[in-house]
Amino acid sequence: MGKAGRQIRTLVTIAAMVAVMEAGKFLLNALPNVEVITLLVIVYTKVFGWRKTLAAVLLFALLECMWWGFGTWSIVYFYLWPLLVWLTWLIRKQKSVWAYVLLAGTFGLAFGALSSAASIPLFGWKTAVAWWISGIPYDLIHAGSNTVITALLYQPLVNALTRIAHQYDVAGKELSHG
Repeated sequence: MGKAGRQIRTLVTIAAMVAVMEAGKFLLNALPNVEVITLLVIVYTKVFGWRKTLAAVLLFALLECMWWGFGTWSIVYFYLWPLLVWLTWLIRKQKSVWAYVLLAGTFGLAFGALSSAASIPLFGWKTAVAWWISGIPYDLIHAGSNTVITALLYQPLVNALTRIAHQYDVAGKELSHG
């Protein structure tokens, strides 16, 4: 396959990743702090590598801003989803599903605290801490749902996407050579 063909496959892969994230977000909008984005970011990073996943999460964040408007939450999306890509990349050689389940649950639990950091420059520490504390019940829901969703769907998604990635030659370098 030529360079143009690889580039087109990469663009289509990233577009498909974003579309699935948007669909997943839309389908679960009615359930507070229950989402599949964390799982998808972890699986995408594992299968497609950090570069494609980073591009996908940044496009996802941009589309979310275009759809819902810009606010302090917008800033959060532009640093938290890339942070999850990086954290997943750091543990990518872990074979056990439980490493990724732990990451997803911890990320859900920490989401509120990490999100509140975006309000510090605008509203100060006291407001950020109050915002975080008031959201702890939602963080617990987020952690629990991330844990369950990842425990149930991580391995089937990795298996399916790995087959597809190899079939269409879009796997991340780690997966391509390992």
